[in-house]
Amino acid sequence: MAIEYLKWKYRNEQRSEVRELTAQEKRKNWWRYHWKYVLAGLFAAGFLFVVIRDRVTKIEPDCSVALVTRYGVTEAETAPLKAALEAVCPDSNGDGTVDVAINVIRIDYTSTDMSAEAMKIMEANIDKLNFDFYTRQSGILLLDDPENFQRATQALAYLDGSTPPEGASDWENMVRPWMDWAGSSQAGLSGELLWFGRRIVVNEKDEAAFAGAQVLWDALFPGM
Repeated sequence: MAIEYLKWKYRNEQRSEVRELTAQEKRKNWWRYHWKYVLAGLFAAGFLFVVIRDRVTKIEPDCSVALVTRYGVTEAETAPLKAALEAVCPDSNGDGTVDVAINVIRIDYTSTDMSAEAMKIMEANIDKLNFDFYTRQSGILLLDDPENFQRATQALAYLDGSTPPEGASDWENMVRPWMDWAGSSQAGLSGELLWFGRRIVVNEKDEAAFAGAQVLWDALFPGM
C-alpha cells in the first residue's frame, strides 16, 4: 500500500508542477508546428487568385490566325496585319471588343541542310503548330508554302469549307492568294507569296471552335 500511495503522490506532484503556458507561448508553439501548412495554404490561395484573375481579365480573341512561314516574323511586323484583320473582323464572341490573335510559327518544309540550332527551332515550331491544332486555336492559316503544308498536315479545307479526302494534294483548291484580300495593302507584310486557307472541320467541337474563323473568312472574301 505504501508503494501505491507513493506512486499516486508522485503523479499528482508531477501534474502540479506542469505550468500553464501563456497566450504568447501557445502562439509560438502553434506556429512552430504549423508554419509549413500556413505557407502552403497561402501559396495555394495565391495561385488560385492568379488563375481566377487571368480567366476574368483575359481577352478571348474573336479569331486566331496561324502565320506559318519559313522566315522569322516579329511582333512589330505582324502588328499591321493584326490591325488590318481587326478592321474587318466582327465581334463574333460578343464581348464588346474585336481581337484577332496572330500565332507566328516558323517552319521550312523544304530545308534539307540545317544546323543543330536551326533543327531545334524547327522542332519547337512543329510542336507549336501541333499544339495549335490540338487546342483548336487557329481556324485561319496564312502560309508561304501551302503545298508542303498540306502534304505534311492534311489540315486545309477546300474553299467552300468542305473536307478534302484523305491524302488530297490539290492545294490550289484550298487557298486564296494574299492579293485577293482587299485589305492586303494595309497589312504590312510582303505577301506576294502568301496564301490564306482554312482549317478543316471534322466534328462539332471544330465547328464551335472555328465559328469566329468562319465569320472572319466571310469578311475577308465576301461572296464566296
